[in-house]
Amino acid sequence: MLLLLACIGAPAEQTAERAAEAVSAPAAPVAAPLLVLAASSLTESLSAVGQRWTAAGNPAVNFSFDASSRLAKQISAGAPADLFVSADNEWMDQMQAGGFVRAETRRTLLGNRLVLAVPAGAPPLIRAPADLAGAAVQRLALAGESVPVGRYGRAALRHAGVMDAVEARVINGDNVRIVLGWVASGEADAGIVYATDVRAEPRVQAAFTFPAESHPPIVYPAAVLSGAPEPVAAAGFLAWCQGAEASALFAAAGFTLAPGP
Repeated sequence: MLLLLACIGAPAEQTAERAAEAVSAPAAPVAAPLLVLAASSLTESLSAVGQRWTAAGNPAVNFSFDASSRLAKQISAGAPADLFVSADNEWMDQMQAGGFVRAETRRTLLGNRLVLAVPAGAPPLIRAPADLAGAAVQRLALAGESVPVGRYGRAALRHAGVMDAVEARVINGDNVRIVLGWVASGEADAGIVYATDVRAEPRVQAAFTFPAESHPPIVYPAAVLSGAPEPVAAAGFLAWCQGAEASALFAAAGFTLAPGP
């Protein structure tokens, strides 16, 4: 009997010891989510890329989408983010010059096209930039002068020689998605946005595409922030954004793919 009790008791004691060890052992660290600050025009596509990245077993990604100019100010103020994706080189250049991004991680991810958006079903009264000088558009929505799409738009209007004619009719928005929303709701007769924005909003259509030579090249540079809490994971996500799966998502949204770093 004593032998039997000893045989029964030994495993129970070992089990108790193992349970105690499991309770006292430190839990496996959970990777902190990344925080990516990105241009508004990337809202749908970059969010989809982030979901695929996380589904593949990588850390979660949180996004803050806004005008590149506003995001750059947040970065300059010390925002605890990991990655910055701008809609132009100018804001990224400023961040790099100020030491706010890791220059060696900088990559050009994407390109885009500039279009004039009008409400869906609008009569074809405007077919080219020169038509904006007429009376067909009484309220022209533009992003502010410091916002990349606002810079591109004003350059295109000056190139077409119509900036002076439309200036009094311009209403300014904080970012491209505000401009897009005004056109979609009918608060503006037309607005200058990216081709990808039009594809993301069924209530608008493109009246025409501005000639590529009428404005600086539209590019989306990205870089890991110098103060990134998760720099290794941020660099991994940036590399993922250049991979085949992400590239397919960006292309489907209407972006052009950068030829290389």
